[in-house]
Amino acid sequence: MATIGLSKPYYAVYNNDGGTVTRSNGGVMGKYTSLSISLDGGNDNVLYGDNAPAESDSTFSGGTATLGTTELMPDIAQAILGVSKEAIGTTPALETKDAYWNVYDDDQAAPYLSVGGILKKKVDGAIKWVAFILEKVQFTTPGTEATTQGETIEWQTPELEATIMRSDAPKHPWFRQSSLLDSEADAEALVKSYMNITDTQPASQPAVAKSAAKTA
Repeated sequence: MATIGLSKPYYAVYNNDGGTVTRSNGGVMGKYTSLSISLDGGNDNVLYGDNAPAESDSTFSGGTATLGTTELMPDIAQAILGVSKEAIGTTPALETKDAYWNVYDDDQAAPYLSVGGILKKKVDGAIKWVAFILEKVQFTTPGTEATTQGETIEWQTPELEATIMRSDAPKHPWFRQSSLLDSEADAEALVKSYMNITDTQPASQPAVAKSAAKTA
């Protein structure tokens, strides 16, 4: 079995109420270009007996997920990075309607999220699909790199890094993936159902004056 593809970077806001975990206000972060999950070294706890290891315990101690997407749209940055939206006003006059600033400042607070997607597999010549969920992550603000356009287009896509944590639910899961599925639609339906995502996407955060945002 080999992984041959990756799609559908869904996210949802992670909520914990005394160990009862729910998810809300989800959406999709454009299109996946890459995904890498790197785990920290386990906390090995070895019991020695008769001068040799007799028992051992190794627990998940965290990790990092690095996601590549086609684009980080302004409304998605608000949702997953906690940046604020600031109205531009009428000066200067702009041709673009409803333009606004995304502001990275002291008020920025990245929420806890669940993040998922779909792996495309080839199994004995047949195409299968696997849904996966990272139960609880928190993104860090990405840097910016850009290259001026030359004779040919150099595709420049963002890379997002998130800390992987254990869920607050019983047994503290941090990752789950489905069995082999017969269609991408089945895998997408599982991800959306688990994250409580409907086909109606959440409305964008309204632009507000900066003074009002700080007062709220």
